[in-house]
Amino acid sequence: MFKDLDWRSAARRSAVVVAIYLAVFYLLSVAFPESFRLRSSQDVTALLINAVFFFFIFTLIYALLDRRRARMMAEARKKREEGSERSVPGPLKGRPNPNTSRKKAARRRR
Repeated sequence: MFKDLDWRSAARRSAVVVAIYLAVFYLLSVAFPESFRLRSSQDVTALLINAVFFFFIFTLIYALLDRRRARMMAEARKKREEGSERSVPGPLKGRPNPNTSRKKAARRRR
């Protein structure tokens, strides 16, 4: 389940998300001190424990999502390469379509 995971990029992304979480919570505690309290060291400690917990959860989620995206891209690339190998250009490739009448097109334009 944890094979081929890119932990480094997932940790960076989750660190950014957790930093935004901490910044928003701090700004809200300054703007609305009654609702979002950071008055005591217990409140700050609880906030930091939650941030660490979120960091590990988000790291796991982002690592799994990146692996899934990489697998899907590889699968799409493989299908695209197989499709290009199968399609052999026909004898009319790059030539005018013989099924269209130039006279009809000229009459429509007038």
